[in-house]
Amino acid sequence: MVEVSTEVAGDGDKPTKQKQLWYANTNSSSNEVLSHSGQSLNVLSWTHPGLQIAITHEIGDRKSIREPGYRLISVEPSARARFDNLFPEISGVYQPGGAVRPRTSARAKIGLKSVKLDMTSDQVSAFISRMTGLMIVTGAPGSGKTTVAFQRIRLLFDQQYEGWSDNHGVHYEPSLTRVFLANDNLAEQAKRLLNEELDIPEHIVLSVREFIDSYISHTWPYRHGARPRQRTLSPLERAARAAVLGLSDHHDLMRLWEVYERQIVSKLKFARRSSWMALGRDERGALADLASRLAAVSSQVRIGTDPSASRLSMQAVHSSVGDSYSRARLSVPRGSRRRFDSLFHQWLYDVYDPLSALKSYFGSRSAEAAYRMRRGTGSRVDEATVLRNMLEDWTDRIYSLDDRPWIAWLLRFVLPETNDPHSGFFNVPAAIVPAMTGDLRWTHIVIDEAQDLSVAAASLISSLVDPRGALTVSSDFRQIVSPVRGMTSPEALHVGSTIREYGADRVFPFARNMRQSKQIGSFLQGFYEQAFGERPTFSVNDVLEDIKPHLILSPPHRHALRISQLVAVLRRSADIESVALLQINEDDQSLIRMRSELRRLGMPLAPAWAGSGKGLLTTSVERIKGIEFDACIILGLEEVESASLNCTINRAYVALSRPTRRLFIVAEDFPSILRRVSRRLFDLTQS
Repeated sequence: MVEVSTEVAGDGDKPTKQKQLWYANTNSSSNEVLSHSGQSLNVLSWTHPGLQIAITHEIGDRKSIREPGYRLISVEPSARARFDNLFPEISGVYQPGGAVRPRTSARAKIGLKSVKLDMTSDQVSAFISRMTGLMIVTGAPGSGKTTVAFQRIRLLFDQQYEGWSDNHGVHYEPSLTRVFLANDNLAEQAKRLLNEELDIPEHIVLSVREFIDSYISHTWPYRHGARPRQRTLSPLERAARAAVLGLSDHHDLMRLWEVYERQIVSKLKFARRSSWMALGRDERGALADLASRLAAVSSQVRIGTDPSASRLSMQAVHSSVGDSYSRARLSVPRGSRRRFDSLFHQWLYDVYDPLSALKSYFGSRSAEAAYRMRRGTGSRVDEATVLRNMLEDWTDRIYSLDDRPWIAWLLRFVLPETNDPHSGFFNVPAAIVPAMTGDLRWTHIVIDEAQDLSVAAASLISSLVDPRGALTVSSDFRQIVSPVRGMTSPEALHVGSTIREYGADRVFPFARNMRQSKQIGSFLQGFYEQAFGERPTFSVNDVLEDIKPHLILSPPHRHALRISQLVAVLRRSADIESVALLQINEDDQSLIRMRSELRRLGMPLAPAWAGSGKGLLTTSVERIKGIEFDACIILGLEEVESASLNCTINRAYVALSRPTRRLFIVAEDFPSILRRVSRRLFDLTQS
């Protein structure tokens, strides 16, 4: 409940000032005025901008609302009360002036949250910002990036018609909303969260990997023998290959597109040599005319680097040769027309072959490829041999899991936007259909943990949202944990995106760590400054107090015993429900051996690599990205500064930021990276 003074735009834009009393709860989703005995009671949706401002800003502080489309001009909260129960069991806190029965403090639950009672004013400013355009939420671990992204989903559902004068004709609803996550474990958590707390169907949460597989199945019908690689590679070679594409940046997207367009031009020139020409009756017939027109296009169009403005997409080429194409198709006898369509399709997909473009581009940049392999594997492979094997696979029409985002990205911008048979080549699949529900394009796309995607995947997904709609992205580029994949900036989101045409981007950096206890947050600040050589970009949580992080030095053969003792103590605490043993480096064999030793000591274990479940969770940083736990035991911190792999320090930072209440570091030697961190921030035990 809040008492507020408001200014609302009236007739002729003349503001109307009034004092109001508002009620809301976290489940309310519409704005209603209830009348009783001649009095009105204003019940607002939880996402109402005025309500959120009133419960997060200081009492007596007038907040102007400059976002376009809201009739509300300003809000000044004068009093507020929060109730935990309803009559007759009323319990709440009133501000200012006192309390209605002291409220008992409940232990904060871990995990993602779609509804938060204690949002900051910065977070509220982010999720109530404009209803269209790109919103990028950045911040440290635990700063509420995912929560704000999910709150924006609900805002668009609830508030899209409340005083919004021109929403460009888009409509926000669950069927037109999608949430993309790179981490499959996090995707499962998000599905449960959205369904249980926001009543949003689980199917709107998509795994990026699964979506790209589905996208390729729809858009790549003629593959000319291309097939997924079946041969098993060694882990090092697999990582080296992944690094070549996964560590590319947005400049590579534009340079690759230029190579792709040159390929298209070179193949259009030789249309007369295509197999469908054999169906013609003479050299001067309609098919020959079509071949000549296609060749002419190749000489008239300028090569570019912007896929969204390409003049060599199938749709653009059809706009130049459409009449000739129709005449050529009709000139073929009816009995042979299906044969013509099949041959023309196959030729078209050869002209626009994505594998040839990948081979041409990455094969010509061997020095960059070798550098990325060294970053991804720590110089433990023969870079020249790995690149040669990659090129041989592409020559043999073999592609890998890491190639798929790039294949999908190239096809996205050459295929037609629609399935209209009269505006394109016959029966060619549309690029945008996988991002449609019925006849409507998705109007809101959310990308969480965007830094974990390749630039090709990020650009592909951002290009799918309706240009009049909304794109919400959360990321922290200090949290890239894969040595072979990730984005260091949001620039790839702009490559090929059309949403930028509708309003400026909004970037909201969050500064308060709201996940960890004050003690863990302070330790993270010290670690951040020493690890990254700059002042930390976040402040600590002053509300939650607990014990300091603890460094335990012990010989390796005693690590399992130490861990079992720690877990036994933690299990006796009422504040600790989930405990995870996190390995900074991806060393599967080492973790398997540790699990075996813990079993011999009688320790109940959750399934290996699981992000949730009964028993001690044992996994690596890369597999639990975005997930939090009550307590964590970290292994491998002493090896971080000597490791040659890319992003090892990032992985350590992410590991240390997973626990909310208790943090333990078990190491053989004192980690060198902690020697520069103040000893006041952690305790030390040495055995």
